[in-house]
Amino acid sequence: MADSFLLFEVTDSELVSSKILPLFEQVVLPKSWQQEQPPQLDAQSVVYCYLSDSALAKVLDLAIQQQWLVAILPHPQASHARRGFSLLGGIEAAIQDYQQAKALTVDILRCNQHLVLNHLVVGHSFNLRPGGHNAPWRERLKQTWLNIGKIGQIKPLKLSLQTAGECSFSTAVVGLVVIEHAHGSMLSKRILPDTHCNDGMLESMLIAPRSIMEMCRFLFLAMFGRVVRKPPFLGLIKSKSLSLEAERPFSFWLDGIESQARRLELRCEHRSLQLLPSKAMIFQDEAIAQKESRKMAHLPEGEAIKGLAEKPLPWIAHAATEEFKELYQLLRDNARITPAFITLMILSTLLATIGLYASSAPVIIGAMILAPLMAPIISLSMALTRQDPSLTTSSSFTLLVGLCVALGFAAGASFIIPMELITPEIASRMSPNLLDLGVAIISGVAGAYAHARVDAAKSLAGVAIAVALVPPLAVTGIGLGWLDVSVAWGAFLLFLTNLAGIVFSAAVCFLALGFAPFTRAKKGLAMALVAVALVSVPLFFSFSRLAEEANIVQRLQGKTFNQVLLRTVQARGIEPLVLRVQLVSEHALTNQQLDSLKQSIEQQLGQAVTLEASIIIRR
Repeated sequence: MADSFLLFEVTDSELVSSKILPLFEQVVLPKSWQQEQPPQLDAQSVVYCYLSDSALAKVLDLAIQQQWLVAILPHPQASHARRGFSLLGGIEAAIQDYQQAKALTVDILRCNQHLVLNHLVVGHSFNLRPGGHNAPWRERLKQTWLNIGKIGQIKPLKLSLQTAGECSFSTAVVGLVVIEHAHGSMLSKRILPDTHCNDGMLESMLIAPRSIMEMCRFLFLAMFGRVVRKPPFLGLIKSKSLSLEAERPFSFWLDGIESQARRLELRCEHRSLQLLPSKAMIFQDEAIAQKESRKMAHLPEGEAIKGLAEKPLPWIAHAATEEFKELYQLLRDNARITPAFITLMILSTLLATIGLYASSAPVIIGAMILAPLMAPIISLSMALTRQDPSLTTSSSFTLLVGLCVALGFAAGASFIIPMELITPEIASRMSPNLLDLGVAIISGVAGAYAHARVDAAKSLAGVAIAVALVPPLAVTGIGLGWLDVSVAWGAFLLFLTNLAGIVFSAAVCFLALGFAPFTRAKKGLAMALVAVALVSVPLFFSFSRLAEEANIVQRLQGKTFNQVLLRTVQARGIEPLVLRVQLVSEHALTNQQLDSLKQSIEQQLGQAVTLEASIIIRR
């Protein structure tokens, strides 16, 4: 039977002889490690290693050459070995585990022939590395703020990569982490769950955010959870080997030791080290995995690499042309006048007009869903964001045609329908205010996002209902048919409010999603912002009047004057103020009592009012 040895560094001699050797039940021969005179031991010798990371890496190389059976003890200066070999307990617990452990052969990761105990990091790994998420929450909070502070100075590195499966590609990353396996780490729970210490594969994570905002969002969310979730900007490669090459020397850290190189060769040596494993190490007895896996859908490529490499990360991600040409083509199609567009405009306008006359909300909602006006407005927003003259012209012309069709058919319908009555649905669209602008702005963001994201496209019907573009045009056409300027102007102001709010907010959304740099989009955004500012002036006065009316209602609702209760108070106008109220009394009111009540209300409000009252006798 082969002898057992305990390798240790000279500085630990006293500790080994007094505290560690007595823990062994069998005879273990102590042997100090000296790099100048490495030990020559028989094959299958059991070698317990109580060594720092730097010494252990050299000993493991020697163990592979001389075919030792290695057992690694936790050392205060072996943090990378502790994580790489899943050493969770103390020395005594580890020795007890090794007495019962069965030997197995595990994989070893090498970088340019150097053995890697835990991980290799190129650039910035943030907390996406073994042990990077195990700290207490206070330390994680502190580290998160430090990471956020340095994001603005990070410049993505352009790398050319090749896997063992001869997959070659280039991309731009802010960091890359390579490990042999992830067990004993928080990474294994979400990002690298199917990884083993003897599957013949290395695991690499390519960290490639497109913007500061994207990286900050991940760091902020990761700060509150002890389980790391896979961020969308992370690429994963599982392969037997990986080659990295850059156009200039770059910094990398092999188990925390910094070096520089232009090219790195990483390979996994399958089952090359004989090991007594810790209980936490997970291995599989199946044959080596033959097929590598690559998840690189969101890594920068093509023009995106050129826009990111060697430059500070932008605040907002910029998409390359090939990444949104399908959306751009859709918006170009939406900006064209088609028979379907004209037909839907006519039908939605007529349906909205009938619904307005009938004061039927369900009919008006149906008209909102039918209306095709949202499509050219979103195209106009993209045109302003990208400063595309042809798209601006086509979308504006389509929008103008749709406007004329709606006004013409609504005005024609008002001549045919023998009613000149302002219904509640018509009246509700005659006095827009800042709240309507808020609805338009939120709807514009939702519309742009639904066009840009396929998985959100199903929400477009809801956006159309929320913003209601055709009903205000129908009311404007009805006002023109009646030759009533107040009706036509109030409703048309609501349409302009919706149009300006949608165009501006959708343009901002497209900018935030990276469809144009700010330098290109600022002119279009300025034009849209001016339009919003212009419509906001009358909306502000309308909102102020609405707020005053609401304040008056709040001051009077439920009040009692001379044993008369005021209920269902409605205020309209300010100068003169018209109050419509229900008066609840136990007796009929005389003219003198009504005049006295009116005076009490005027004293309460401090202004003259016109009172429109209905009297309810309660006994």
